Amino acid sequence: MINWSYFLLTLLIELPVVCFFFRKQVTHVLIAGFLLNLFTWPLLHVLLYTYDINVYLLEICVAVTESIGYRLMMNCSWKKALLVGFVANTASYGIGLLMNNIL
Repeated sequence: MINWSYFLLTLLIELPVVCFFFRKQVTHVLIAGFLLNLFTWPLLHVLLYTYDINVYLLEICVAVTESIGYRLMMNCSWKKALLVGFVANTASYGIGLLMNNIL
Protein backbone atom coordinates (compact mmCIF):
# COMPACT_ATOMS: atom_id res chain seq x y z
CA MET A 1 0.00 0.00 0.00
CA ILE A 2 1.24 3.47 -0.86
CA ASN A 3 2.12 5.74 2.04
CA TRP A 4 0.45 9.07 1.24
CA SER A 5 2.56 10.93 3.80
CA TYR A 6 5.33 10.73 1.18
CA PHE A 7 3.02 12.57 -1.20
CA LEU A 8 2.72 15.40 1.31
CA LEU A 9 6.49 15.44 1.72
CA THR A 10 6.87 15.63 -2.07
CA LEU A 11 4.56 18.65 -2.11
CA LEU A 12 6.47 20.30 0.73
CA ILE A 13 9.69 19.96 -1.25
CA GLU A 14 8.53 20.62 -4.82
CA LEU A 15 6.01 23.43 -4.38
CA PRO A 16 8.48 25.94 -2.87
CA VAL A 17 10.92 25.15 -5.69
CA VAL A 18 8.24 25.74 -8.30
CA CYS A 19 7.11 28.94 -6.55
CA PHE A 20 10.69 30.20 -6.71
CA PHE A 21 10.59 30.02 -10.51
CA PHE A 22 7.11 31.57 -10.78
CA ARG A 23 7.27 34.22 -8.04
CA LYS A 24 4.71 36.50 -9.71
CA GLN A 25 2.14 33.71 -10.13
CA VAL A 26 2.32 31.95 -6.75
CA THR A 27 -1.37 31.14 -6.35
CA HIS A 28 -1.70 29.79 -9.87
CA VAL A 29 1.51 27.77 -9.68
CA LEU A 30 0.54 26.23 -6.33
CA ILE A 31 -2.63 24.91 -7.91
CA ALA A 32 -0.77 23.74 -11.02
CA GLY A 33 1.96 22.07 -8.98
CA PHE A 34 -0.53 20.33 -6.73
CA LEU A 35 -2.59 19.03 -9.66
CA LEU A 36 0.45 17.85 -11.59
CA ASN A 37 1.82 16.01 -8.56
CA LEU A 38 -1.62 14.59 -7.83
CA PHE A 39 -1.43 12.99 -11.29
CA THR A 40 2.24 11.96 -11.50
CA TRP A 41 2.95 10.82 -7.93
CA PRO A 42 0.40 7.99 -7.73
CA LEU A 43 1.09 7.00 -11.33
CA LEU A 44 4.81 6.69 -10.60
CA HIS A 45 4.15 4.51 -7.56
CA VAL A 46 1.67 2.26 -9.32
CA LEU A 47 4.13 1.71 -12.17
CA LEU A 48 7.06 1.31 -9.76
CA TYR A 49 5.38 -1.35 -7.63
CA THR A 50 3.48 -3.13 -10.42
CA TYR A 51 6.09 -3.38 -13.15
CA ASP A 52 9.84 -3.84 -13.24
CA ILE A 53 10.69 -0.36 -14.52
CA ASN A 54 13.86 1.47 -13.53
CA VAL A 55 13.07 4.18 -10.98
CA TYR A 56 15.39 6.66 -12.70
CA LEU A 57 13.53 6.23 -15.98
CA LEU A 58 10.23 6.76 -14.17
CA GLU A 59 11.55 9.90 -12.48
CA ILE A 60 12.69 11.30 -15.84
CA CYS A 61 9.24 10.59 -17.27
CA VAL A 62 7.63 12.34 -14.29
CA ALA A 63 9.89 15.38 -14.73
CA VAL A 64 9.08 15.56 -18.45
CA THR A 65 5.34 15.12 -17.79
CA GLU A 66 5.32 17.84 -15.15
CA SER A 67 7.37 20.09 -17.43
CA ILE A 68 4.75 19.71 -20.15
CA GLY A 69 2.10 20.53 -17.56
CA TYR A 70 3.95 23.64 -16.40
CA ARG A 71 4.42 24.74 -20.01
CA LEU A 72 0.70 24.44 -20.68
CA MET A 73 -0.64 25.66 -17.33
CA MET A 74 1.82 28.48 -16.69
CA ASN A 75 2.25 29.60 -20.31
CA CYS A 76 6.03 29.74 -19.99
CA SER A 77 8.85 28.79 -22.34
CA TRP A 78 9.87 25.18 -22.84
CA LYS A 79 13.27 25.98 -21.37
CA LYS A 80 11.77 27.31 -18.14
CA ALA A 81 9.22 24.50 -17.92
CA LEU A 82 11.91 21.82 -18.32
CA LEU A 83 14.15 23.58 -15.81
CA VAL A 84 11.34 23.76 -13.24
CA GLY A 85 10.25 20.17 -13.80
CA PHE A 86 13.74 18.72 -13.49
CA VAL A 87 14.92 20.91 -10.59
CA ALA A 88 11.78 20.23 -8.53
CA ASN A 89 11.85 16.50 -9.15
CA THR A 90 15.60 16.21 -8.60
CA ALA A 91 15.19 18.01 -5.28
CA SER A 92 12.35 15.80 -4.07
CA TYR A 93 13.99 12.57 -5.23
CA GLY A 94 17.37 13.55 -3.78
CA ILE A 95 15.93 14.57 -0.42
CA GLY A 96 13.93 11.34 -0.40
CA LEU A 97 17.13 9.36 -0.91
CA LEU A 98 18.87 11.27 1.87
CA MET A 99 15.95 10.74 4.25
CA ASN A 100 15.94 7.02 3.55
CA ASN A 101 19.74 6.79 3.92
CA ILE A 102 20.09 5.38 0.40
CA LEU A 103 22.47 7.99 -0.98
